[in-house]
Amino acid sequence: MKTREILSITLFILGMILLVLNVTGLFKSMRNVEIYDEITPYKDDISIRFEEARQQWMRGENESEKDFTVRATMLVSKSMAHYWRNEGIKKYYMRVPLWENYILTFKQWITGHKKYEFRNYKKVIERGVGLCSQPCIGLKYLLDANGIEADLWDLQQHIVVGVTFKDGTEYTLDPDYGYVIPVSMSGLQGNPNLLWEAYKNQDAVYDSHVTEHKHTEDIVKMYRQEGNHIYYMDKSFEDFSYIAKWVLPFLLILPYLLTLFIRKKA
Repeated sequence: MKTREILSITLFILGMILLVLNVTGLFKSMRNVEIYDEITPYKDDISIRFEEARQQWMRGENESEKDFTVRATMLVSKSMAHYWRNEGIKKYYMRVPLWENYILTFKQWITGHKKYEFRNYKKVIERGVGLCSQPCIGLKYLLDANGIEADLWDLQQHIVVGVTFKDGTEYTLDPDYGYVIPVSMSGLQGNPNLLWEAYKNQDAVYDSHVTEHKHTEDIVKMYRQEGNHIYYMDKSFEDFSYIAKWVLPFLLILPYLLTLFIRKKA
């Protein structure tokens, strides 16, 4: 058997393996139902099932920007559990499984990162776990997909989302804690009284077993410290990987199929 033929058969087998992985992923979900029973720091942490969330994440035909933003914030908040512990890496797919996206899996292996934060809001909600940054990333891209301008704000110890509507008004969103604040980031940073009012029920967020947590005064300090800034999470490679994971298997399979075609014609 010629070297070229051996190579084409090898590539064909590899391509078929990757294709089977992709097809398997169509019938599997990263939402592990055990997350609903997981002990987390928050009361009533996750209450919306993925199937329900999937029916709600698009903006209604006559739904205003502000109404959808409020609804989307609470949708993300109640579709996710505040969980990111190492013991749950495999259980809750914090390391992207091969059947979900083998390209992202290989990227994690190469970079050495044990956990991966999705950019695609559908994947964020489907998996349903993360700390403050993951729900904010998901919410930002959910709003972007529905024509609403949103930015990620790094408070250095917490992440929130800033939204600017077409009428010029601004909101600050905190999907991790489940707050919608109808005030801009600059307005909150410049007026501590507004922050105290917005986060006045902070202690009530936590479950009774949590003895140490952030209080209202801690949140106020985070907003008002120097160095808070907008940051960007690029999603181009992730978007590319979800296309490439289907294209690559067919490219690997193609040489062997062409060989068979040529033989048949001969």
